[in-house]
Parts: sequence; C-alpha cells; structure tokens
Amino acid sequence: MKVTLERLPESRVQLDIEVDDERLERSLASAYKRLAQKARIPGFRPGKAPRRVVEQMVGREGLIREALDKLVPDVYNEAIASEAVDAVDQPDLEIIELDPVRFKATVSVRPRVELGEYSSVRVEPKEVEVTDEMIEEQVDAIRRRFATQVPVDREARWDDVLIADVTGTVDGEDFVHDEAAEFVLKEGQQMLLDGLAEAFLGMKGGEEKSVELAIPDDFQVQKFQGKTAAFTLSVTDVKEEQLPDADDELAAQVNEEEFDSFQKLRDRIEADLLENEQRIEDGRIQQEALDQMVELATLEYPRIFVDREIDGMVEESVGNDRDGYLNYLQRMGQSEDQFRADFEEAAIRRVRRSLVMSQLADSEGIKVEMADVDARLDELVAPAGDEAGRLRELFATPDGISAIERNLLTEKTLARIREIATSSAPAVKAGANKDEPGSDEDQAAAEEEKE
Repeated sequence: MKVTLERLPESRVQLDIEVDDERLERSLASAYKRLAQKARIPGFRPGKAPRRVVEQMVGREGLIREALDKLVPDVYNEAIASEAVDAVDQPDLEIIELDPVRFKATVSVRPRVELGEYSSVRVEPKEVEVTDEMIEEQVDAIRRRFATQVPVDREARWDDVLIADVTGTVDGEDFVHDEAAEFVLKEGQQMLLDGLAEAFLGMKGGEEKSVELAIPDDFQVQKFQGKTAAFTLSVTDVKEEQLPDADDELAAQVNEEEFDSFQKLRDRIEADLLENEQRIEDGRIQQEALDQMVELATLEYPRIFVDREIDGMVEESVGNDRDGYLNYLQRMGQSEDQFRADFEEAAIRRVRRSLVMSQLADSEGIKVEMADVDARLDELVAPAGDEAGRLRELFATPDGISAIERNLLTEKTLARIREIATSSAPAVKAGANKDEPGSDEDQAAAEEEKE
C-alpha cells in the first residue's frame, strides 16, 4: 500500500492511497466467493462456479467493484493509522483508478490550537455592591407574591391586573387571538407591539376599544413585517394589587422557621444579591479574559465543528421535533438554511472558545477526579432527602457521569482563567504539564508575577 498525505486548510487532510497487487488479489478472491454464492450461473450450484466463469460473467472491473465495498474501508483505516491521522469525521472517498486500485480520502482531523501568551491576559475586577434600591426591588417582588387582587371600578392604570379579550388582524389574517387573557400593565414593558400596553390605560371593565399599531420591520414573523395590525380590546375586569406591609408577618409568610423578623429576611436578600452580583462579575471577568485568549490563539478547525454546534443550537431553540421545526420555519417565513445562518456567528464563537478552553485545561494540568464527581452528586441529591439514594442512581449513569465531568472541567477551567486574568493565579505545579510545549515558560511567568 502506497500512501501520500497532503494537509489541507480547515484541519483537513487528503490521503492518496494505492492498493498493492497482493492485497488486491486477496480482496478479489473474497469478492469472487461472495459473487459465486449469490449469482445464478447455469450448470453450477451456488458457490461452485470457478472464478474464471464468474469473472467472465461480471468482468474484471465488476469483480474489483465488488471487492471495493470491503477493501476501501479496511485500507483507509490502515492508512490513517499508519500516518497517525486523528480523524474526527467520516471521510469523503473518491475512486481514482480501478486497476490498480487507487482512491483519495479527504477527512477532517483534530483542530490545531496554539494558545499564545495567554498568561499575559488581564481583566480589571470591579467592586460589586448591593444598593438599597436593589434590596427594595426584591422586597417588593416578595410582597407581590403575597398580594391580593381587588376588583376596582375605575380606569386602568400602570400596575393594575386586567382580564381582557385581545384580537388582532393584519390584512384580514389573524395576528393574535387571546380570550380572557390576564396580565399586569407594566410601564416600560412591551406586550406584543409598542403601544399595545398604553392602549389599555384609561379603560374600564366592560369597555371595548379599537386601535391600529405599526408592526416593526424586524418583527419575528416575516410575513407581518412592516405592516399594520388592527386590534380590538375588550376589558372584562380591572383589578388593583394590594401588597402586604414589609414587616415581620411578611417574613413569616416567606418561611416561618427561617425568618422570625423582617430584618432577617432583608439580611438574607442582601446576602443573596451580593452573591449573585459577585457571580455576575466573575462571569464577566471569565468571558472577557477568555475572549482575549481566543484573540491571542492560533486556531485551525474543521467546518464540521461549526455545523455540529449549529445543530445543537437549533435543537436548543426549537427542540428535536422535526415536523414542529419545519412548521415553525413555515410560520417564520424562513428556509432551513436561512434559519441556520442566524446561528453562524454565535456557533463560531462557541467553537473557538471551547477549543481554547480545552487546550488551556491540558496546558494547565486541570483534571476532574472521581472525588469531584462524588461531591457534585452529593450536592445534586441533597435536597431530595429520603429520596437522595434513588436520585443518585438516576444521575450516576455513564452519560450522567460524563455530563458532570464536562461541567466540572468547564467550571475549573473558567476559575483558572479568572485567576490568571486577575493576577491571582498560582504557578502550575512542577511536572503537572511537563509534556506540553511552552509549559516551562508559563510556569516561569507565573513565578515572575509572584515576585
């Protein structure tokens, strides 16, 4: 077997493979046996016709083509093994010659990732704070949870609860049709179109109103873009929300055992807000640092990585119901290619970030141990109480364990990125990365920072 390898752009290689005569002859002998067994040749029982008779019937080319079905995949697999080709997809095969057998195989291979000077990346942390306004907003949200709705005989205003029938048409075609819809009129919160919420202001129970509203050019349903919708609004009831006082009684309603005073509830709200704000800030640092690292990196990857990412994003968006997906596209007035194109830029960003994170985890010696997985399983099942054991069995499947390992590796890698970006990164342990090119320089840089 002769193999010539050519490297192509976008992490692809092309193998030119020629099968030697001895290997071809063995395959032809096997092909003859298969053909002799299934061919009906006068004067011979199945499988008993001599090879020359079978070859006369199908021709040498026909015999070779029969041999190719098994020969080409076998030879291809041997070729990529001998050339150390790390294929990540099925190959495109092209037969060049039949006698001798020569074919080309083009296949995507594992991406090439060079991180660059990622240890130089810096992001300035911002001090997080929780304001009284933020706390009061959460307190008001809790008060609304325990609010009572009282019917009122007056004109609707902001923060009222309305029950109404809402119908709308565009050029005689149904645009919206909601009966007995219940909703809160929120100032600054768009309902369906700009101006629809405002149209309800001043209406009383039992009143009906007609209004026309412009549909924006970027509306999600293409066929309605730039047109005018004619609405009929019929209000059944106007209700006013009466909020409980922010006091000890409210705290007890939230959790009587945990909060015996409103101050304790307020303290918890403040602590939770602070934790959330810090989590948001950590996420900002991680993403900004990661994006800087992506810019520093040299990346080459096959198109199939982007296509697979788009597949996942489409499924996240519309689910895995193929018929429902096609119906959705029809409603949106889009082709499948147009819909997928909308995810292109985001998919490329995801792929590039993922490749950099994966390489950085290798370079930094970041690993997930089984003890980490066990600890995460304990966290997941702890709220289940007596059912924790049964729930753990459901999580602890091979697929479940793999998912937990991936999540933990992502978390650890992002944490390391944050450490590097905020200059709080400890040096990589000696020997943890000894096989990775450049790891000595990274460690030296980290030691220099410490000084």
